[in-house]
Amino acid sequence: MPNETLLLQISQLADSYTLRQKRANAVQAAFKLTGDALTKTQRALRDYAEHDTTVDVRAAQEAFGRVRVKEEGIDPLTADLRREIKGLAALVAALKESATALRAEPVDVVRLDKALAAIQASKEPGVAAVIPELQGELDLAQRALGDEFGQKLRAALAALGVAIGGRPPKLEIGRFELDANFAKRACVLRYGKDIVAPHVSITVDATVKAYQAAAKAIQGRSVDGAAWMAQLCDAYQAVRRKREISGSRVNIVDVYVELVILRQGRNFTVEPSKRTFSDYSRAQFIHDFYEFTSRQRLTHQGQVVRVHASTKSQTDSPAKSMWIVEGDSPYDGRYISDIEIVKE
Repeated sequence: MPNETLLLQISQLADSYTLRQKRANAVQAAFKLTGDALTKTQRALRDYAEHDTTVDVRAAQEAFGRVRVKEEGIDPLTADLRREIKGLAALVAALKESATALRAEPVDVVRLDKALAAIQASKEPGVAAVIPELQGELDLAQRALGDEFGQKLRAALAALGVAIGGRPPKLEIGRFELDANFAKRACVLRYGKDIVAPHVSITVDATVKAYQAAAKAIQGRSVDGAAWMAQLCDAYQAVRRKREISGSRVNIVDVYVELVILRQGRNFTVEPSKRTFSDYSRAQFIHDFYEFTSRQRLTHQGQVVRVHASTKSQTDSPAKSMWIVEGDSPYDGRYISDIEIVKE
């Protein structure tokens, strides 16, 4: 049932700002008429004075020439009036849109979200009181949609033998996190904290397909662990050499970038291009890194990988750290910044 009290407030605000907009338009129209009238009068006096006349209009011309209404009254206010009229028009439209969205059954979250953003962008102090209430209505509407979407998604994944945890807008599908935004009509799918599908249509079918594709691309690959460890060690030493690192600790992101380069085939070496590039995503690397260095604890030539957790400042930058998923949940893991390859 619509929030009638809030709808009344919105209606009153829309009426108030509409009236102010009309008055501002009236001033703008009057300014235009006044400016046009002055210009026409001066032109008419000039044209009249150019011919033989019995009336001396020089005094009138001088008087009108001294009038500074346009320069001192009209011009300084015109730009401000134009901005105010434009802002009021946008605000009134947003208020009316929010009312329409609230009256819809169910509440039109897309329309309400867009209207709320426009209202929040307004600098009018009069709308401050309704913003928290509008945000509350939007949150309630999204929660209702989320509950319905979550139930349908749970049923669809259960039929595939996949369990789902959490509650909308954030759901857990194994090591994946699904972040649903009903106002944008899209979901974001992450492996741990790394985005693997940035824009998934917010339908059950599209979400299931996106999850299946991501799970196959990350967890469903067949990777030779021994060969991967050899490449990791080569990438580690290459970074140390290129960056002239005397110590044994090397940034994990730098090692990942070097590993991507080492994985490229001969075609890319001959002709570097998007067509010849062999993709190896961060999420795939994160999966493989935990699988081979921690879960299986593989070695290479008697060497193992030692990891170093990130500091707070490093966790804020994806260029300095990686969230390594270590359990069955996207939130079961830790940030790693540096690695060492040392004797076992």
